[in-house]
Amino acid sequence: MDEEILNEERQKELPDEKAPEKEEQPPALEAPRFAAETVLNAERQLEASKAVSPKLPRMISIFLIGFAIAAAGVLLWLYFAYGDKNNLIMAILVVPLVIYMILSRVAMPKKAMQRWEQSLISSYGCRELHLCTEFYDKALAQTLKESDELTTEGYSAILEIKETEHLFLLHHGGQQWFFVEKSGFTVGTADEFRAFITERIGG
Repeated sequence: MDEEILNEERQKELPDEKAPEKEEQPPALEAPRFAAETVLNAERQLEASKAVSPKLPRMISIFLIGFAIAAAGVLLWLYFAYGDKNNLIMAILVVPLVIYMILSRVAMPKKAMQRWEQSLISSYGCRELHLCTEFYDKALAQTLKESDELTTEGYSAILEIKETEHLFLLHHGGQQWFFVEKSGFTVGTADEFRAFITERIGG
C-alpha cells in the first residue's frame, strides 16, 4: 500500500507531458511572375551602351564626318577643274582628319569596353557578370551572383524601358539600368514579360 502511495506522489512530481508543439512554418514566399538569367559581357555592354547613349552627339559626329568628306571632295574637284595646288594641299590635309574621325568613332567604343572588362577582372576576377532577376507583382529583385549582392526596386522607380536585339534595359535613375536577357527567361517568356513590364511602368 505504501508503495502505491509513493508511486502516486512520484507521478505528481513529474512534469506534465504536453503534446509536442508544432513548429511554426515560415510564410510561403511569393513566387516570381517572371525570372531571367543574364550574362553581362563586353559584347552585351556595348550593345546596351549604343541603345542608351544620347542620339544628338552621335548625329553631330556623323554630320561632321560627312561634312569633312564632302569638303575633301570639293577641294579635289576644284584642283582638277582649275589646277589650283592650294586646293590639293587642303584636300590632303582634310583626308587624314576624316580617317581619324572614322577610326575614332569605331575604336573608342571598343576601348571603352576593354576598360570595362579590365574593371571586372580587377573587381571580380572574371570577364563577365551573371545576373538573376526576379519580377514580382510590385517589385523586382536582381542578384549579382559573383558577389551575392541583391538590388531591389519598385516598379514606380522604373523610368523607361528600352530594347536591343538581345536585351531589355530598365532605366531606374541616372546611368543605372537593369539588364535582362531576352533568351534567359526561366519563368515566363520575353513576349509575356514585355506586356507585363510595360503595364507596370505605365507604358
